Order: sequence, then structure tokens, then C-alpha cells
Amino acid sequence: MTGLHRLILLLALPLAACGPGDDFARPGTWRPTGANEANLGTMLVEPAHARAGVAARTERGQPGSHAIRLLEQDRRRPLPDSRAATIGNIGAAPPAAAGPANDR
Repeated sequence: MTGLHRLILLLALPLAACGPGDDFARPGTWRPTGANEANLGTMLVEPAHARAGVAARTERGQPGSHAIRLLEQDRRRPLPDSRAATIGNIGAAPPAAAGPANDR
């Protein structure tokens, strides 16, 4: 077999896997059945909650929209001063203690 025959065979081999029609239309192939929507509908106590959520009974304080309201009213809290953080002397030797042993 010559190099040209091998090249043609190598290029034609992937085409053999392609067939007419849609792969998802074959029998035995998974199809969406609406199981997710049915499961969510079963879990909802009140069907109206699918359109507009309800806060949890254990929720305390303002909902998340409070932060948006403050942003829209330009009443944001100031950011903390980034210069206030001290990292320290990384890799530096600690200062020597004063005493007779360090007077050499």
C-alpha cells in the first residue's frame, strides 16, 4: 500500500462514521421528556411561586434588594481604607533585643 492510498484511507475513515439523518432521532437515544419541569412543579408548594419567589420563613433583616436601593440612592457605605492594612516585614530578621549579649 502506497503512502497516497494510506492518506486517502485515513481521510475517508472519519466519513464512514457519518450517516444520513439525525443521530438524536435514532431509537434508544435520550430525548427530553419534561422530567425536570415536572419535578420542579412537584416540589413547589404554591404554583405561583414558580413566577415570583417567596422569602424563607427564617429570613431575618432586609432582602438583597436593600443593597441595590442604597446604591440607587447614592447612600453607599465608604470602602475601607486599603492603606490601613500592614503586612509587616516579610523575610526580615526580628529586631535584636537590647542587652549585654548583643553588645559585641
